[in-house]
Amino acid sequence: MGLDMYAWKTKEKDLSQDNLKLDELAYWRKHNRLHGWMSDLWEEKGFPNQQGDSYQFNCIPLELTKADLLELRKAIKNRTMPDTQGFFFGHDSYDEGEYQKEVDKYDLKFVTDGLRAIRQGYKVVYDSWW
Repeated sequence: MGLDMYAWKTKEKDLSQDNLKLDELAYWRKHNRLHGWMSDLWEEKGFPNQQGDSYQFNCIPLELTKADLLELRKAIKNRTMPDTQGFFFGHDSYDEGEYQKEVDKYDLKFVTDGLRAIRQGYKVVYDSWW
């Protein structure tokens, strides 16, 4: 068990429906700072696709715009994603050394791929499960 995170591209209009047709752009495992950044964005956007009375950001698709991805790129480069803790989230996902360089490289590749998908007419969606 733990924090599993996904980024998808889709042409679907309604993200709240079951059985969405999605193509994976990225997958992360226990990248808690990225999840915290996405959770803050979800709150800033007014909790879209919220389920019931819960304000826990779990299993909720979040559409990412071009502006969102550009802000994420800044947060990755400046290392300003928030410290985010949770029982299933693992240790702090900011590390030093070669491992962190690979994580940053993967995250930046996701941003580039997401921006390309938006230019091609897709929606880019972040989702998580913990």
